[in-house]
Amino acid sequence: MTSMREALSSTWVMSPWDEVTVEETGSGPGSPPVLVLSGTAGLLTIRPPEHRGGWPDRAAFLRRLRDCADELAALLESRARNGACDGDPG
Repeated sequence: MTSMREALSSTWVMSPWDEVTVEETGSGPGSPPVLVLSGTAGLLTIRPPEHRGGWPDRAAFLRRLRDCADELAALLESRARNGACDGDPG
């Protein structure tokens, strides 16, 4: 288990086959639902802390994550329409 103080540094290059799901891990308090990103880059599971007192803050984080993903999607769509990606091999 990685402690909260250890740094995680990774880059996920998105592919058309990647999936994002919310999965139930069990019905007990020690088995909260998780957010799962899976695809060609690997597997990333985002889970809340076991102590439910921190869940409202984690919910706020997930909403910020959603908002930033929306912002990134809008930037990608805009740049694709405007030809900003022309000449890119991807």
